[in-house]
Amino acid sequence: MAIDCVNIEVITKSKKQADEATRESEQRYKRLLASVTDYVYSVMVEDGLAVATTHGPGCEAVTGYASEEFETDQTLWYEMIHEEDRPAVLEQATRILRGEEPPPLEHRIIHKNGTERWIRNTTVPRKDAQGRLAAYDGLVYDITERKQAEGRLTRAHAELKTNEEALKRTLEELKGANQQLKETQLQLIQAARLESVGTLAAGVAHEVKNPLQTILMGLDYLVPNCPADNENIAIVLSDMRDAVKRANTIIRGLLQLSAATDFEMKAGDLNASVQRALRLVKAQVIASKVSVIRKLDPHLPRVRIDSGRIEQVFINLFINAVQAMSPGGVLTITTRSGRLGDNLTISETASRPFHRGDHLVMAQVQDTGTGIPPANLVKVFDPFFTTKPVGTGTGLGLSVVKNILDLHGGSIDIQNSAAGGVVVILVLRAEPEERLGSVQGT
Repeated sequence: MAIDCVNIEVITKSKKQADEATRESEQRYKRLLASVTDYVYSVMVEDGLAVATTHGPGCEAVTGYASEEFETDQTLWYEMIHEEDRPAVLEQATRILRGEEPPPLEHRIIHKNGTERWIRNTTVPRKDAQGRLAAYDGLVYDITERKQAEGRLTRAHAELKTNEEALKRTLEELKGANQQLKETQLQLIQAARLESVGTLAAGVAHEVKNPLQTILMGLDYLVPNCPADNENIAIVLSDMRDAVKRANTIIRGLLQLSAATDFEMKAGDLNASVQRALRLVKAQVIASKVSVIRKLDPHLPRVRIDSGRIEQVFINLFINAVQAMSPGGVLTITTRSGRLGDNLTISETASRPFHRGDHLVMAQVQDTGTGIPPANLVKVFDPFFTTKPVGTGTGLGLSVVKNILDLHGGSIDIQNSAAGGVVVILVLRAEPEERLGSVQGT
């Protein structure tokens, strides 16, 4: 009996010591929670379900809510989570309840003051003696500043990458501009050279014109004094006269083309301008073995033009066409007239300066060359644009042509032909009949 009393006393004493140790442990845990500035929480688990949650005092520093508010409102912790991050948080909790140990989760919450915060949530399971999940603890700390710094770094990196790409593009553009500048300088040198050649040609033409006149005067003297019984001499003298006249016509054309005069607008024959321009490029046409087809309307109305400038337009177009064709090519020049929209139909580009019913005169220059790449069609009138090698083209020809047509109140359109080659259409207003009558009467 005495032995039983002793055993009971020992057992009671041991229980008191265990209870005291438990109370001290709980107090130390509470003191530990109180000393931790981060957010610590514990979730009790029964049969795989969360049944109770306690929140350490650090929750207020992180979330703005006191632990008592979480205890009063059991759904507050869920509502506090950013709407877009709730699925990830629920997935983490589900994995813990299944006995897994998921990695820390970084997600957003909405602070009590309405601001958005980033937190890092680390969970640690607690298991009983049988190895079953009895609870899990969580440590939450604010990583907003780190996330903001990461965001700034990411944006800075993206901006740096954008600036780097922009710098590369700028360098490429500078390289291209430098190359274009070099080509433009060469083209300007070539243009200046051509201007000098034109001036020289005008001087030579003046010098040649006088001897030709002397030869013509000599022929005028010899023809009536030629022996009547020598037919061969008469034939030779006639051929000489024709050759001198042809040379004189070409020289007059060169002088007219090179003369630096103001625009002199008067009623003129577009067909005559075409014929004179063809005579001036005859040598290039023959050398290139190109055939010429003329489809000139003999009843073409007169147009108000500067003949020299219009001839310059046709010369430029004819030379371009000849250079675009291989031997055996065909250059076709067509002229016709009509009322726009009635018996004359032209492209939208060519018809822009005019109105329906306007009386117009059109000239069409068509070649059988390789055509123009579609991407280059919109650039052909740009100054210094050329697809020819440096030194063989200045890129000024078509720009000058368009300027001349603009000054005449006309239009020009360049398109690829469905049959191959290029079609150039020039359009000018026909002279009013009453004006033609007054000109003819003077």
